[in-house]
Amino acid sequence: MKTLVYNGPWDMSLEVVPDPTPVAGEVLLKIETVGICGSDVHGFTGESGRRRPGMIMGHETCGRIIELGDDVTGFQVGDSVAVFPSVPCNDCEFCADGREQLCETKEIIGVNLDDHGAMAEYMTYPAGGLYKLARGVDPAIGLLAEPIGVGMHAMKLMDPKPSDVVAIVGGGMIGTGLTIALKAHGVRNVFVLDMIPDKLQLVASFGAHPINIKTDDAAEVMQEIAGRPTANGAFEAVGRGPTVRSAFDLLGTGGTLVVIGNLDQEFTLPMQLVTWRETIIRGSYGFSCADFADAVDLINQGNIDLSPLITGRCTLEETPDIMTKLGREEMQATKMVICP
Repeated sequence: MKTLVYNGPWDMSLEVVPDPTPVAGEVLLKIETVGICGSDVHGFTGESGRRRPGMIMGHETCGRIIELGDDVTGFQVGDSVAVFPSVPCNDCEFCADGREQLCETKEIIGVNLDDHGAMAEYMTYPAGGLYKLARGVDPAIGLLAEPIGVGMHAMKLMDPKPSDVVAIVGGGMIGTGLTIALKAHGVRNVFVLDMIPDKLQLVASFGAHPINIKTDDAAEVMQEIAGRPTANGAFEAVGRGPTVRSAFDLLGTGGTLVVIGNLDQEFTLPMQLVTWRETIIRGSYGFSCADFADAVDLINQGNIDLSPLITGRCTLEETPDIMTKLGREEMQATKMVICP
């Protein structure tokens, strides 16, 4: 089969390796779609240090089952599935509590699961990490369960009321996934801050109030639309210290800040304001199996047109050039999808 191998910063090569064979409890998937995640791009450039040479990237993926290993039940050859990208231990206190994303020994495809990743024609995977897609669901849409799952998880940590004013700093894929999750949850006033007009237009199409940080005053916009100049809750979906502070500054007394982005090593906040306002600060990492299932259910219901999230499609052969353009910011994309 053809695979894309990461050789080091800014270097990927197309290679041919033997087809994998499923062992007991696994299935063999024909990979239909792979999403290029921002973390893949930061790994490709070497910025994050979270990808190692010799590995196959790709963790946002959908595939079609073409072979069942021994002891696999509940699936058939031909099923189209979304892949929960983490393989947890299923034995620790976090797994027992349904917080698989916190399992300290979990492995993630395309990140640290041996050299295993989805940027390939085929992949074996444990059947317990597969979620069926409804008949007719485009596999490019199905892989959006991953970023929408991130939004589902972060939203549950905040647990906003429908009447709350909620702000999101960052209108990229995570910010958009959050918008979709919040609106599906019934939150009426969702404000998204960004500086790129196309991103703001996209989140507006999903029901958010866009705020261009170059031209708009966030407090004035929230006051005009929601009747208050501050938010009950704010999400940081960029990963930089200054944007964490921007999200904090949007909050009123008693507000909740949920930090999702994780590029910078540290951020600073005014300690006295944190204490005086009794600000709740939470980190949000990935998603649990339940969050992912909720995201797949949302997709399977088909009530929301998610096709505008797909910027374009490419082959395995075209992917290194696409990754380079994304890494150099010569190209903007909400979600580029690889079709092996």
